[in-house]
Amino acid sequence: MDAIRHTATTNEIKHMEAAQLNAYLDTLTYRERVEFVTSVVKKAGVKRQTFFNWKCMACRIPERGKQIIEHESGEHIFSEKIPAEKEVAP
Repeated sequence: MDAIRHTATTNEIKHMEAAQLNAYLDTLTYRERVEFVTSVVKKAGVKRQTFFNWKCMACRIPERGKQIIEHESGEHIFSEKIPAEKEVAP
C-alpha cells in the first residue's frame, strides 16, 4: 500500500511560521523586540494582540504581515519551502 500523502495543514503552517518568527525575535534584546513589534504593528495596521497571536501560533501570519516583518527585520525570516506534501506511514 502506498504511503498516504497530504498537503501541509493550516495548523502545521502556523506552527512553522510562529517558530520562524520566534527564532528571529530570540536574537533581539528586550528593547529591540519592543521597538520591532511596535514598528510591525504600526506598518501592518494591526493591534499588538494580533502580532502576539502570530507569535503564539494562534493564527497564520498573512503574506502582507510576513512581508512587513521581513522588511522591518532586514532579514529573510520565513522559509518559502513549506512542504507541499508529506508522507505519512499507513
